[in-house]
Amino acid sequence: MNKKVSSLLLLLALSVTDAYLLAHPNLIGKLGVMVYKHVYIRNFPRALLTVLLVVGISLALCELIRRFADRKPATIYYSWLLGIAVFWFGYVYLTFSTFSYRITGKAFIYGAHLLPVILAGLFGRYLIKQILSKPRYVETDPTVKWTKDKEA
Repeated sequence: MNKKVSSLLLLLALSVTDAYLLAHPNLIGKLGVMVYKHVYIRNFPRALLTVLLVVGISLALCELIRRFADRKPATIYYSWLLGIAVFWFGYVYLTFSTFSYRITGKAFIYGAHLLPVILAGLFGRYLIKQILSKPRYVETDPTVKWTKDKEA
């Protein structure tokens, strides 16, 4: 099986798992979802749409950066995105460590933690691929090869 297809299947499986976990809090968690009007995770189809949109937009963003950005800016963009995902994971961890969120059910808590982990894995994979990739060459003179992302 192609690496790209297997990676997409893994992302799909993780997204479906995350949506399932987010859509199934315990009774107190369901009350919290209704009170705080989290309509985007009220049931499984909405949670699945939300998670797939977030992962899909992130994947599209990574592919656009990979295709259109030069080597150094792409590395910086991926580093920023990875930093945002790690920060988001820390925020979710601290938020769900409080008493009011701890009683919403383990499945809901694991689902809340899984989405930033999925995005951190996605951004980290693209960052590592960018760092390990060979620079693209552009010939300006037949005797000299300059890299497209030549440093000043």
